[in-house]
Amino acid sequence: MARRRQRSTRANVTIDENSNIPEITRALERLAAKETHVGMQGDAELAMIAGVHEYGSAKMKIPARSFIGVGKKRSTAPIKKLVKAKIQGVADGSVPPEDLLREIGEIGLERTLKRFDSIRQPPLSPAYKAVKTGRKILLRDKDLRDSLTFKIVQKDGGT
Repeated sequence: MARRRQRSTRANVTIDENSNIPEITRALERLAAKETHVGMQGDAELAMIAGVHEYGSAKMKIPARSFIGVGKKRSTAPIKKLVKAKIQGVADGSVPPEDLLREIGEIGLERTLKRFDSIRQPPLSPAYKAVKTGRKILLRDKDLRDSLTFKIVQKDGGT
């Protein structure tokens, strides 16, 4: 069986004789205890529409037009760059962990919105073209776009 390659990215923290190791540990633990989720928040119908656009529907012959997954992919590099630039500040106490998590959410949301605004492919199915009005691909595009958000949560699932 082939082994799967793993990649890791390092964001180094510099420690010297003046560093307060317990304080650095507490700050990094506060950061590690939370994560930022980027996605949509709305009613059940809107969630269904988002799911269909994200993953497609074989039954309704609707191709996938991922905006959340692609937005996440396009956020990875700028988020890594941000974390590398700010992790020392979190460790030394000059940057609150919540501020870094908020900035991560803002980058993720911005990239997801950009992807949402650029959706053009694949072309519409003939069945959908027949009932659709206007040039936009997404039926409730304004509602769906407005529902995109980010939230900082505890890693155990709490808020």
